[in-house]
Amino acid sequence: MGAAGEAQDSTLATLLDDELGYDATTTTRLSNHLPMALVALHRLGASDDRLAEFADHYRSRLAPIASAAPLGSFEAWLDARGHRAAYAPARAYLDRLVDRDGAEPVLRRHLPHLVDGLSGAAFHGIIRLAYALESASPSRVAAGLAYLTEVHQPLGEQGHGHAVTDDPLVALRRLSDATDLLAATLSGNIGEQMRQVAAHDAFVGVVDWLAVSGDTPRRLTDVAVALYAATDDFVALHGVTASHAIAVVSPYVEDTEQLSSWWFQALCAAYVTIGAPGLGDPSASVGPWLERPARWDEVALAATLSDDEHVVKLVYTARELAARSTDPLLLAAASRQAGVAPAT
Repeated sequence: MGAAGEAQDSTLATLLDDELGYDATTTTRLSNHLPMALVALHRLGASDDRLAEFADHYRSRLAPIASAAPLGSFEAWLDARGHRAAYAPARAYLDRLVDRDGAEPVLRRHLPHLVDGLSGAAFHGIIRLAYALESASPSRVAAGLAYLTEVHQPLGEQGHGHAVTDDPLVALRRLSDATDLLAATLSGNIGEQMRQVAAHDAFVGVVDWLAVSGDTPRRLTDVAVALYAATDDFVALHGVTASHAIAVVSPYVEDTEQLSSWWFQALCAAYVTIGAPGLGDPSASVGPWLERPARWDEVALAATLSDDEHVVKLVYTARELAARSTDPLLLAAASRQAGVAPAT
């Protein structure tokens, strides 16, 4: 589970252990990005001093974790899903189980009951869990599961529509014609807007539009990358980082077709929140970086120097996805995000 070298890295491990003393949300009730950013920085080659510097810079945002008795049973844990302030009692419950049984059995039992709500907190629950898996730490996996428990956000049940295509790009484009849905007034943060989209009558059954196959995860990732490359949109950025996270957690979910359906539904909701823009040729937005690509090493270095956790995570995610993809949009979008100019 995860990368053993990271578990043994004393500076990273110390900083991640210190973060476990804080809540999964910040003092302003946003997602606590520190553990994710530290893992990404480490993977991108940041020095120990840089990791410590980033942690010091971020620490003022952290909120203490509440003292809480653990949830008393699996059924109580199920009931706690999606409830604000569930992190502390859920984590106490999951910590105890992980100590007793190990992380993998706990993941396999609990994660299938969470993936229908993977969009919660703008995908940060599933993203935090994935980074915890990559840091090879059972206690951090328990923390990731606990946060995914708190932000669990289902967007509608299956069985109210039918498959119309096996191409997620075609399915997304259908939403561009949903005029009533696109005319709806949305407010609040990303998660709140996605809930409002999901509550609209025109969104019912969207989860069923896509015929899922073994190739669906790759195609969903390609669409998420293309959407971000074309729009440079903050919500679309989270679609890319979620793609990597879902790939990391998928080995712990037996029904991967269901996972792909929920991922597609969440991507659809996110797409509507940004106005369902046209999905033509995304190269128009990143053309210079496609024509004169930078090098991954210089993009990674630029990201390690950034104090913006979203820059760090996007570049790390794009490089990880590029390791198993030939999509040139990944390097182009990562270069743009990191502020690396096209090669001369």
